[in-house]
Amino acid sequence: MSTPELVIDSVTGVEVHLPVAGPGARSYAFLADWHARTLVAAGWYVAAALIHNGRFNLAAPLDPSSTWFALVLAPALAIYFLYHFVLEIALRGRTPGMRLAGIRIITRDGAAPGAGALLIRNVFRLVDCLPVFYGVGLIATMCTREHVRVGDMAAGTLLVYDRSDTLLSTAGQHEDTSGSGLNAHAALWRGAAERSRRLGEASGADLADALRLPQDYQLLAHELARARRLIPQSRTRGLLEVAYAQAHAALHRGPSYLGVALVRLLRDEVPAVTLRLTPHILWSSTVFLLTLAAGYQAVRTDPDLIALFASPQLIASVERGQLWTEGLLNVVPSCILSLQILTNNIFVSLSAYCAGFLFGLGTLYILGLNGLMLGAIFAFTSLHGLGAALLRFIVPHGLVELSVLCLSGAAGAAVGEALMRPSCASRMESFRRAAQESGKLIAACVLLLVGCGFIEGYLSPEPWFPLWARLAVGAGYWVFMVALLRGWLFRGRGAGGYASDAPRAT
Repeated sequence: MSTPELVIDSVTGVEVHLPVAGPGARSYAFLADWHARTLVAAGWYVAAALIHNGRFNLAAPLDPSSTWFALVLAPALAIYFLYHFVLEIALRGRTPGMRLAGIRIITRDGAAPGAGALLIRNVFRLVDCLPVFYGVGLIATMCTREHVRVGDMAAGTLLVYDRSDTLLSTAGQHEDTSGSGLNAHAALWRGAAERSRRLGEASGADLADALRLPQDYQLLAHELARARRLIPQSRTRGLLEVAYAQAHAALHRGPSYLGVALVRLLRDEVPAVTLRLTPHILWSSTVFLLTLAAGYQAVRTDPDLIALFASPQLIASVERGQLWTEGLLNVVPSCILSLQILTNNIFVSLSAYCAGFLFGLGTLYILGLNGLMLGAIFAFTSLHGLGAALLRFIVPHGLVELSVLCLSGAAGAAVGEALMRPSCASRMESFRRAAQESGKLIAACVLLLVGCGFIEGYLSPEPWFPLWARLAVGAGYWVFMVALLRGWLFRGRGAGGYASDAPRAT
């Protein structure tokens, strides 16, 4: 079978052809990256543990301090779990494993993907890794024509072969002897190829290269059209294909003003997405509140049902007349507790979002399960006279935390609806658009959960923190959330503001 190609229309009339990477190359790159991140994470852990312990001992201390967590464990986990996302951004769509496999991530217009697309692509690893060893992702790459996994479908990305390093490094060693006449302009198009490479990789590129890009693009298109017609099987044509694709990507790459993009996201895009998803937000909130009431009523009626929703340790603690949150800071330092809570909340929210891939049923399950659990625990603690104490613990962070769960469910429901009732020509295109749009709301949710993790780790467990202050923190943070989602925080940056003064791509 011939290698499938991504064909991209161009203003020059000469299409860009990019060979799509197959399951074998993707698997090789993933395994190489998996070994790399595992070795680097393990190396950090070993070195940091030896330094922290001051002797040859890799075990955690019996009473681990915040220093152990901050300097030893947290960096190792960050290296392992953020490896792909960080390196894909830093290396413009290539990880070390992808470089070894000779492949690259691109968007469907041939450009390097932005941070938003890479975020969506990596968030949906929660789906691709199911049930084990990336089973869903591997099956998807085998069954789809362009060999994409679910994360690529959602982000609008795919992997293509990138042999530019080999071809460009040997460009001068292979001359055209076919009589096509391409050698007459060899110095010109090879110079254009080198400038396109520098612009694509930002290695030594300057303003002069950028100003020459439109002329280089036209030159490469002209020479490539001749090569396709006269010497289709030559190495010269292969070099021109690579150079033309790089020039196309450089010409169509958007501006990389991270600060401007972040302000535009929070000021314009998140409020617009929130407004469009209002019906889904109301739907997900209704499901959560109804299941919360059902869980509460079920345990109030039959207290033995709590065993379905809570652990034996939690049940035993409440039956002794003590909340499991009491004395929590005496067991776990605040920084560790905060990060543990943050990690769990982000995982639950991302799961509620990604579960929309199952036509919204997974999102419904996660919202319903969390509602039933919370309602059941509230009912059980109320039966033992601890309901007010639990509410006192939850108030500072719970308003925003539960709101974020409903917002994540709304984003997942939007993805599920796009699959059930596609609004575009194809179901995949509808899914991609819904995932990219709702993913902007997920980015805001993650930012809000950072604050929730800080409050729940440092303020909520403190017995000295008065009720009026808890209410003020909870209400104030909820108002902040509303202001963020409505774009009020950046409303002052109008026509003369920072964001609009930024250079724009032409």
